[in-house]
Amino acid sequence: MSGTLLERRRASARTPEQARPERLPRVLAWSVAAGAAATLLAVLALLLRELPTGSRLGGWTYPYVRAAGSWAVLWPAVPVIAAVLGLLVLSRRLPARLDAAAVTGWLVAAVPLQLLLRWYAPSSLAGIVVSDRANSFYSPTRRWSAGEFIRGYHELVEQLPPHARTNMPGKTMLYYLLDALGLTPAGMGTAVLVLSNLAALLLYLVVRDLTGDRRLALYALVLCLFAPGRLHFVPILNAVAPVPILLALWLHVRFLRTRHRAYALGLGAAVYLTLFFEPSPLILGLVFAALLAFALRGGSDRVHASWADTARLAALAVAGFAACLVAMRLLFGYDIVAGFEYVLADANRFNDRWRPYGMWVTRNLWYFVLCAGFASCALLPAAAWASVRRVLVHPMALLTLSGLAVLALLDLLGMNRGETVRLWIFIAVFLELPAAWLCARTTRLWPFAVVTSALILQAAAATAMIGFVQP
Repeated sequence: MSGTLLERRRASARTPEQARPERLPRVLAWSVAAGAAATLLAVLALLLRELPTGSRLGGWTYPYVRAAGSWAVLWPAVPVIAAVLGLLVLSRRLPARLDAAAVTGWLVAAVPLQLLLRWYAPSSLAGIVVSDRANSFYSPTRRWSAGEFIRGYHELVEQLPPHARTNMPGKTMLYYLLDALGLTPAGMGTAVLVLSNLAALLLYLVVRDLTGDRRLALYALVLCLFAPGRLHFVPILNAVAPVPILLALWLHVRFLRTRHRAYALGLGAAVYLTLFFEPSPLILGLVFAALLAFALRGGSDRVHASWADTARLAALAVAGFAACLVAMRLLFGYDIVAGFEYVLADANRFNDRWRPYGMWVTRNLWYFVLCAGFASCALLPAAAWASVRRVLVHPMALLTLSGLAVLALLDLLGMNRGETVRLWIFIAVFLELPAAWLCARTTRLWPFAVVTSALILQAAAATAMIGFVQP
């Protein structure tokens, strides 16, 4: 074994707490300050109706819904910030044996806090759920039974309202499930919020399995819970889109840790679920490949794999996907390949007709920042620089660089043009990880407290001022 590898093993043997510097890294302090300043300027621009929210020439825009100077819309952020900071202090003091209780507490407490941030939202959850203009996945449940819908999907698709017609059927099937639970439209809206919060839980599990760092995992959980883009669009189902792909990522990581076959089979099924619900997040497959390459190179003390493990992973994942494909075909006559081809062709036709590539390939990145949050995005350059130096030895460095590569590829491919605040929620959620990583590299709480508070303030202002969702 080489001396470099031995040194890496010794470094990885240290606990995350031992590895943290006592002094605050200067680059972190400056990045947090820049993010806070950018957030304050953005909130001011929002309240003055000056923040760009699209382009009529480019075929897409979000309208302002309140008069300039509506300062009162900021008050919900105050109690939410206070509650979140209190929970942070408490969570950091809890012993490791109570981690499950702490995470459960965050997921329970987050829902009323998130709903409070929607206090001035221009539309109610129930109004969005039943609106065919905003969310046409609900109305098919009023016309057909679940069996009729999925069995006859290929014949019914042209009769569906716009969003249901141009998306995969998984989103409509989710509303059949919520309807089977006996929920009202308002209850369905809240249920979608709860389901979307599972993305935060899955990020927490991914980070814990990869690093064993309790604080970093907690920070990832919190940033995902209050990522502005998710909160702007609930109960639109793009807020749930990160869940299937993050489930697949967690199962991928679990296999690299344990080599247990059930995780590989589950990975294939989760990939099918992702395609069935929302195909765009599959571009995060680049992250999966990067993690596998990391594990093959020796990885860390937590994730590693041989070529035999890789072959086993690929074979079992394909088997899991194929089992789902065959079962859906035999039981319901649904062909996911044909469904995906239809949706992809429709999206390409729409973009080519209405959305100029040259305009949105640059502007998309601005709206990604609006989605992920100015404060967390301000930390991306520092995280990228730290990652370049540690990409071969730290999984978070690998996730940062591969996540940024996905963002660049997503933009350059032109898959989405405009509406990026909604359509890129899945990558915005994933790229909260670099901010969490940088903030967790110090024992001090204030950098993370500032970033989180800034995200909450931005979410409150933008949700109140901009008509992200129009029933």
